Amino acid sequence: MGIDREIVHQGKVSGYLRSGTVESVSEFATMMQQFKADKYRGTRLRLSCFIKTRDVQHYAGLWMRIDSASEDVLQFDNMSNRPISGTSEWNHYAVVLDVPEQSATIAFGVLLSGPGQVWVDRFAFEKVDLSVESTNMETSSMLLDEPINLSFEEQA
Repeated sequence: MGIDREIVHQGKVSGYLRSGTVESVSEFATMMQQFKADKYRGTRLRLSCFIKTRDVQHYAGLWMRIDSASEDVLQFDNMSNRPISGTSEWNHYAVVLDVPEQSATIAFGVLLSGPGQVWVDRFAFEKVDLSVESTNMETSSMLLDEPINLSFEEQA
């Protein structure tokens, strides 16, 4: 992980992640930041950046996660359902998540799963209206009001 002064989209530097060997495709590296959600509570937020890849064998992606104060994941997208792989020139990518009122932190970054290299440049956050579709991967599940199928006799 580092900065690159030769391969850039705009300006003078870009960030990059590079991996040559990995034990399994479930392993990944990330470059990330997190900050307080205070200014964005109750809004829909788009995170975008420019991404370039070289020889990405599994996938690379932009990601964002919205967490509560108790560190529960409220919203999440890591682009695993629309992966960037192989070699690609600079393209603009975005994730869009709602920031619920109970949000405490927003984490974001780029990830690289498997061998390859990914560059990022020009991250940007923008409040958007509800006409912009959310990319939330709906990883959280709703709790039931009471337990079910305690005898294992009910059919799925």
